[in-house]
Amino acid sequence: MRINNKLMSTGLIFICLILLSNLALAQKSPKDKFDFPKLNEIKMPKVEQITLKNGMQLFLVEDRDYPTIDMRAMLKAGAVYEPADKIGLASITGQVWRTGGTKKITGDEIDKKLETMAASIETGIGSTSGFISVSMLKENLDEVLNIFADIVINPVFDDEKIELAKINTRSQISRRNDQVGQIANREFNKLIYGANSPYARHTEYATIDAITRSDIVDFYKRFVAPDNLLMTVWGDFKTKDMIKKIETAFTGWKPAKTEIPPLPEVKYDFQYTVNYVDKPDIDQSNIMLGHIGGLKNNPDYAALQVMNRILSWERMFKKIRTDEGLAYSVWGVYGTNYQLPGVFSIGAQTKSQSTVYAIELMIEEMKRMMQEPVSDEELKKSKDQFLNSYVFEFDSKAKIVNRMMTLAFHGYPLDFNEKFIGQVENVTKSDIQRVAQKYLKPEYVQILVAGNQQNFDKPLSTLGEVNVIDITIPMPTEEKPEATSESLEIGRGLLNKVFAVMGGFEKLKAINNYQAKIVLTQVTPMGEMEMDANITLVLPDKMLMLLNTPQGEMTIIINGNKGVLKSSMGSMPLPANQRESMINNNKREIFHIARNLDQFSVQFIGETTFAESPALDLLLTENENSFHLFVDPNTFLVLGISFQETMPTGPALVEQLYFDYQSDDGIKWAAKTIGNANGEKQSESVVKEMTFNISVDETLFFVE
Repeated sequence: MRINNKLMSTGLIFICLILLSNLALAQKSPKDKFDFPKLNEIKMPKVEQITLKNGMQLFLVEDRDYPTIDMRAMLKAGAVYEPADKIGLASITGQVWRTGGTKKITGDEIDKKLETMAASIETGIGSTSGFISVSMLKENLDEVLNIFADIVINPVFDDEKIELAKINTRSQISRRNDQVGQIANREFNKLIYGANSPYARHTEYATIDAITRSDIVDFYKRFVAPDNLLMTVWGDFKTKDMIKKIETAFTGWKPAKTEIPPLPEVKYDFQYTVNYVDKPDIDQSNIMLGHIGGLKNNPDYAALQVMNRILSWERMFKKIRTDEGLAYSVWGVYGTNYQLPGVFSIGAQTKSQSTVYAIELMIEEMKRMMQEPVSDEELKKSKDQFLNSYVFEFDSKAKIVNRMMTLAFHGYPLDFNEKFIGQVENVTKSDIQRVAQKYLKPEYVQILVAGNQQNFDKPLSTLGEVNVIDITIPMPTEEKPEATSESLEIGRGLLNKVFAVMGGFEKLKAINNYQAKIVLTQVTPMGEMEMDANITLVLPDKMLMLLNTPQGEMTIIINGNKGVLKSSMGSMPLPANQRESMINNNKREIFHIARNLDQFSVQFIGETTFAESPALDLLLTENENSFHLFVDPNTFLVLGISFQETMPTGPALVEQLYFDYQSDDGIKWAAKTIGNANGEKQSESVVKEMTFNISVDETLFFVE
């Protein structure tokens, strides 16, 4: 028998404990009265604009405050231009552009050189644009500028660094359902733009696996050219000298004269929908509702921003958070972008028992915004708050010159921000009501709730027909031979022989629970870490695990769709993917197989080798849980199992190897298990004591 240690999960739990430790977010009600001084005028620095012969556009600002020089470039490129079957191509290209090194120097050597100079060079490609940023001390300008130009012009996209970027991306995919707020934002964007829209789609394991080095090189060549590059330079330099140095560094880099396609069009049909993401492991709801937003060049942009602040903070926040006390947080954003419409959304986090009521209040506040004129106090307060925060985006020459570059990049007038401030100051009460009536569509909001519907105050269906959103992360599919009556018959016969040597079908079927003391050894980047563990398991989905770790005592409790991790640092919900993974592992127990044999398909795949030993390969499937069980052809003891699992680095072939069989009342079980992932050892467990069918106190598994 194999003890359910979910060997890889222990190390992950420590990481989650650090990353997911509870944060108390305190929000205080705003004071009734604010008196803001008059805003200081934005002082525009002298900006030198020049276009080099190769097409590079430069914005240069001399700033003698510090002996430093910074550069930031933008280029038209992005994930919107990558093929649908290779989502992630732009991001990986952006990463390896820098990390992959050049024809002259490796990425690691660049890291060392820059570190000795306290300099940095970073590259990246997002949804609709790419960037390159450089920071250095003035004294290192020549050397850093040459490295920078070499990276831009002569990247090699090293295979090892490509694979590392893929591993990092797979890791992000594996964790994308850990945070409910992240889920809500991602799925809401898909509702607004469309699930297959370039503005909302996301990477999958299959799209990352499909990306080749040739794809990356082609993507780079398609978009990276001097005539597709705008760059700001600010710091301690003389403008004429800097222009010459940049021209020299980029000598020989010729314009590509490539026509960059226009951004994909956003087509939005206003519609009322109710959408639900099932998160049974939480007791609060993340709510988002709204519709398409707008562009920054909309003549009503200023009035919309002030209107949103009144709606979000003066009305919705006060009503839902302060007056009703329903929400942990309340927010609202009338989203705008330069070239594609943003997203208008209002949202809240509330306890499950007030979910529908909170949604009803949010929609009522949208309607009240359209019907009830704002007060003088609301208008003045919101305009002052907005402007007093907005001016901090212009409190340095660096911020100003970078905003100018961004405006130029998107084809906006360079004085756009200055005019916008004046427009905000001139917004009137009638403007607020006019734009609210024109742009808010409470009858056509799309509602999204991520939470546990079993605890809602009213069924979500009271708001309308509910669309349930599946957030399951698609796993790479294993190619399986087609089952035949013969392979199924042989498979069931071999499994019966396994039952016989492991203690007999009736005895195995009678095992409902067990308690074990084991020694776990987890392989970590810092070396092997050993810990004692006491496990009480009621098959298939109740578990109490007490761990004595180098970081202190830790308790894991799983009870069906709930799980918790407790330590000296406090308690936190066990991430759903870890909880589900541990339960699935329980369902690979020989006892669970015997108890639920009628639910299993057992297929004989053939003779093979497992752990360097001859083996008979049985494929067992219960619902969506499939795994291979490898049997010694002579003794019919189980040599181990293998299955696909999502690790922090992405999908992996997990193998668990069984050794040192012991016997208790005729029942045999493996006292030692070694866990491997993609051929690399991850963990080891040794059973010290084992007791079956104990008297179990069900309160041990209580999870609030």
